[in-house]
Amino acid sequence: MPIEYYLLIAGVILLSVELAVPGFGIFGIGGLICLTGGGYFLLGGGFPALAVLLGFYLVAALVLAFLCVYLPKESKWNPFVLWDKQQNSAGYTGGSDFSALLGKQGVALTTLRPAGTALIEGKRYDVSSLGDFLPKDSQIVVAKVEGSKLFVDLVKE
Repeated sequence: MPIEYYLLIAGVILLSVELAVPGFGIFGIGGLICLTGGGYFLLGGGFPALAVLLGFYLVAALVLAFLCVYLPKESKWNPFVLWDKQQNSAGYTGGSDFSALLGKQGVALTTLRPAGTALIEGKRYDVSSLGDFLPKDSQIVVAKVEGSKLFVDLVKE
C-alpha cells in the first residue's frame, strides 16, 4: 500500500484521538499534517496538488469564518443564551429588596451556624450570621444587607 494511504489513515486516527482525548491540539495538528501530506501525495504531488490543497484550506477557512459570524446570532445554534427578555408581567421577578431591614432587631428561630432562620418584625427570614455561631432564641440585629441576603449579629447591650 502506498504511503499516501498510510498518511490518510494516520490523519483520521489522530483526529479521532483529538476528539476523544482532551489535549492541547497536538493530535489534531498532527492529524491535519498527515491528511495534508496524504492528500498531497494522493493528488500526484507538485504545484497542482499544492494549489488544490491551498484552495481547499482557503474555502474551509472562509466557511468557518462565516459560521463564526453567523451562528452566534441564531438562537437555535446557541442554546446557552437567553434570547427572550424576561418581563415582570409574565411572572418574572427579581429578588426582594431587604435594605429597609438594616438595623432592625429580631430573634433567632434556629441556631445560626452561620445560616438559619430569624424572626424580624414578625416575619421569618433566612439569615446568615457574620461568621459566628449564634444560639437559638438569641437577640439579633440586621448588620448588613447584600441584595437578598441578610447578615445578622448579636445585639450589643
